[in-house]
Amino acid sequence: MGDEEPIQRLTRARLRQLQKLKTARQRREQGLFLIDGEKLVREAIDAGAPVVELLSTHPEQWLGARQSVTQLSRADAERLSDTRTPQGHFALIRNELGGSEPPQGDHWQVVALDAIQDAGNVGGIIRSAAAFATDAVLVGPGSADLTHPRVTRAATGAWFQVPITRSTDLASDIDKHRNQGGIVLAADQSGDPLGQLSLPPKIVWLFGNEGAGISEELAPLIDARVAVPIDDGVDSLNVNVAAGIILHHGYQQAREGSGR
Repeated sequence: MGDEEPIQRLTRARLRQLQKLKTARQRREQGLFLIDGEKLVREAIDAGAPVVELLSTHPEQWLGARQSVTQLSRADAERLSDTRTPQGHFALIRNELGGSEPPQGDHWQVVALDAIQDAGNVGGIIRSAAAFATDAVLVGPGSADLTHPRVTRAATGAWFQVPITRSTDLASDIDKHRNQGGIVLAADQSGDPLGQLSLPPKIVWLFGNEGAGISEELAPLIDARVAVPIDDGVDSLNVNVAAGIILHHGYQQAREGSGR
């Protein structure tokens, strides 16, 4: 924010426009979404995310930012946030989700989410995908909206660090990856124990709906089903927890295979 660009004040009309972004429909139509929280905003800037505007109750904290800064009142911050006690720092982001083409190279791992409805689970899996060097995340129909505030908060800065695609046809997108040599390994508690598998160089990790599991439409694409061993008396793990364990295993195997 240069000296020639003074801090702007939020108008009522502008506030109403931003409030519309609380709905998934408006986020899609406008191609924009808000993120909430100082740490997340700074992570987005550091990652080179397409930040259109910063909005803050303390705009002086953003002196030197390249983006324009708009001053908010505390009441305005509460109207824009979906939390009870917002920090008062927001960024308006242009939605530039990537395409669904398979990664390049001889070794890659991709995550595919089949109708995972809980926003916290979707965000948490994105965070694990970034932490364990996954090459991309495909989010299929029926899954939580990727620009929902709970998704971006749960994902933290990882949302901006791993390529994410909102897939409109998950079966077709997975099939593209299979045609490039990808082996589809589905998380399923009835599958083979994770530690007993020798992992292939190209993997699509498939995670299904919290209650229904993986849809019948995707079943023919599955090459093997893998399970995280758990203690007797426990039916299953939360999909977010299971994904973290599985992706960590894939990360370790990849590092060992590359000699790092």
